[in-house]
Parts: sequence; C-alpha cells; structure tokens
Amino acid sequence: MTDLTTLRTWLSEAEAARHAIATSGAVIEVQRGDRRMRFSRENLTALTSYIAELQRDIAAAERQASGRPRRSAIGVRWG
Repeated sequence: MTDLTTLRTWLSEAEAARHAIATSGAVIEVQRGDRRMRFSRENLTALTSYIAELQRDIAAAERQASGRPRRSAIGVRWG
C-alpha cells in the first residue's frame, strides 16, 4: 500500500485539478505512480471517481495506522 503522505499529496493534486477544470475548462494531467491521466471537462466524472478512490485509500491507510480493524458487514440470522 502507498504511504499516507503520498496519498494525501495525490488527493491534493487531484482536487486542484478538478478546481482548475471546473473554473477554466483546462486540460489537466495528473500522475499517480507510473500512471499518467489526462482530465478535461468531458471526463470530469472520471476525475471525481479518482478523488473518491484516493479518499477511500486514505481512510484505509489511517485505519491501518491507528490499529483499528477494517469494518465489514456482519451476518444476521432469524429464527
């Protein structure tokens, strides 16, 4: 898993890219590790999905760092 500092940096860059696209319509390039992604107004939903993915990764890394277990569904039986 990528370290928390790197994930936060990527999130900050992605949020800045979303702002730039929303306000100016610019084409923005974002890099995540070896992967380069280009975003524009036409694929703003893909950038929003990428931001959500980073937020989930950050939450998981914070849970792991704090020692809290991963939350998951529990089974319920009736009768």
